[in-house]
Amino acid sequence: MKKVLAWLLVLLMALSTMGCSAPAPAATEAPAEPAAEAQTATEAPAEAAATEAPDYSKLRIVALLPGTITDNGWNYICYDAIKQIGEKYGCTAEYIENIAVSDMGEYLNMYGEDGYDMVIVHGAQFESAVTEIAPNYPNTKFCLSYGFKIDGSTDANLKDISNLAYVGPVGMGVAIGGIMGILTETDKVVFLGGIETPAIADIVSGIAAGVALTNPEATATTSYIGTLTDQDMAREAANAFIAQGYDVVCASANSAQLGCLWAAEDAGVYALGFNSDQYEIAPNAVVLSVMRNFSYIYMNVFEQLVAGNWKSGKVAYDLDQQGTLVSDWHGWDQKLPAEKVTAINEFITKLFAGGYKGQY
Repeated sequence: MKKVLAWLLVLLMALSTMGCSAPAPAATEAPAEPAAEAQTATEAPAEAAATEAPDYSKLRIVALLPGTITDNGWNYICYDAIKQIGEKYGCTAEYIENIAVSDMGEYLNMYGEDGYDMVIVHGAQFESAVTEIAPNYPNTKFCLSYGFKIDGSTDANLKDISNLAYVGPVGMGVAIGGIMGILTETDKVVFLGGIETPAIADIVSGIAAGVALTNPEATATTSYIGTLTDQDMAREAANAFIAQGYDVVCASANSAQLGCLWAAEDAGVYALGFNSDQYEIAPNAVVLSVMRNFSYIYMNVFEQLVAGNWKSGKVAYDLDQQGTLVSDWHGWDQKLPAEKVTAINEFITKLFAGGYKGQY
């Protein structure tokens, strides 16, 4: 009996020794479970973060527009900007069209009294109204879509109001002028403004400098049409220059500028679209469009607001800060002489990388 017990003890010790000396499979498999636990630990904060993410649904923004969103230009790009903000953040995003200068004060008071978080006043023609009324509603952030002359000479005119930002891209006129200087075959290009507002005057002030960068021999003419809405008047103005041998046309005149594009297409000369991609308006004339990137700009302003980093005063987006976009070629890179396409691509790349700073 003692022998049996002794053998049982030996057997048990042997089995115990085997269990301690054979962990290889367990050692190989062991990381599998901790790894799964680590994955769960990694996912848990993500779920918590999603749960704790700020709720933007109660925020309200509105865009007050001087024209209609179907203008394929100035008013459309602001409408598109707030639409994208609303879709991304789930907040209330509204717009009002066709507001006259004389009526803007009423709208500003209405949305200020209602406690809207951000009010976009889309046009420098409303500057007087917004600078007068914004201080009455310190909890509402007002954005005035603006333009800044390249030399900064308009900066002194900006009012120092803590809840008002003057917002817009800069340098677009140089981009337009440079492209026009390469496109022209007659060395005569024209840029037509609607009326002299800061947003348009800024573009006008850069055209000649841009043309000089790419074609110093070319004549760069700028003029004002006198309207932001009359397309027939704009068409006549463009035709008058085309009749004098101008073979590249561009305009900043809200919905009126469409008349300039149609005139260029009818005459068989080049045109550049402006504000939005206007290729479809006159596909046989619009080679490229130079666009104010208000979708990015106002998304960025809104995100700064909700992050507590609101900035008042001049909020300008330069060419190397995504303030401006250039459209797709829409096949024109296959129709133009290859050297022009190459020259334009190289110019845009260098300009948007800050390569010409100090030269305009």
